[in-house]
Amino acid sequence: MNLITRLFLIIAVMGTVSFAISNISVSRPSANGKLDEVLANMERTARTIKTIESDMRQEKRNMQIGGKEIYSGKIFFLHDKKCDKVRINYDNPQGQAVAVLCEEIDLYQPSINQMIVTSRRAQAAKNQEFSFIATPYKSVPELKSQYNIVYVGDEQVGNAATAKLDLTPKGKSSVQKLTLWVDQSTWLPIKYQVTEKNSNVTTFSLSNLKKNQGLSVDFKIKVAPGTKSIRQ
Repeated sequence: MNLITRLFLIIAVMGTVSFAISNISVSRPSANGKLDEVLANMERTARTIKTIESDMRQEKRNMQIGGKEIYSGKIFFLHDKKCDKVRINYDNPQGQAVAVLCEEIDLYQPSINQMIVTSRRAQAAKNQEFSFIATPYKSVPELKSQYNIVYVGDEQVGNAATAKLDLTPKGKSSVQKLTLWVDQSTWLPIKYQVTEKNSNVTTFSLSNLKKNQGLSVDFKIKVAPGTKSIRQ
């Protein structure tokens, strides 16, 4: 999973809060309907989201060669009637930033004086397992056709009691499984994990999450003079 794909995963993560997921076709692992309860609570919470601010950490483990890559920073999410906006300010790597302005995705790498410009649709075309992110408000039919969703059980993540869900692609995909942990006090996902077919694992975690408390951030990235722009 390359850098752009990993960043696209983050965008997918933030887009999750606005999905109308109550109509997703789900598997029923038990008679108590816990999966339906989790999805219904997530759907109700999604309707109330206006802003999110959170610390973030992303870790990739390469099972073939060993070792891991770690990224960290702060993420901001704004949902309005026109479109969603996301801004990520990294402290590792220092100075790197990502902005999602409706359809456009910008990745700024000041260390090499470069800005990569792409779009939701362009990345969805290259990464079919995340294709529903191209049109997040029309995502339910695609999710229903692409994934089986199973409630695995309850699991403690830090101080949060979470519900763990597995999403398994029905068709051909580079992803073996997507897993998310939903905080049962807020019904927001706070941890995501992507297991690839080659067994590499990318984990994305949120902490110190603040909902609907207002944001003081400029979503548009300001670049240094002479920055090279590359469109993908």
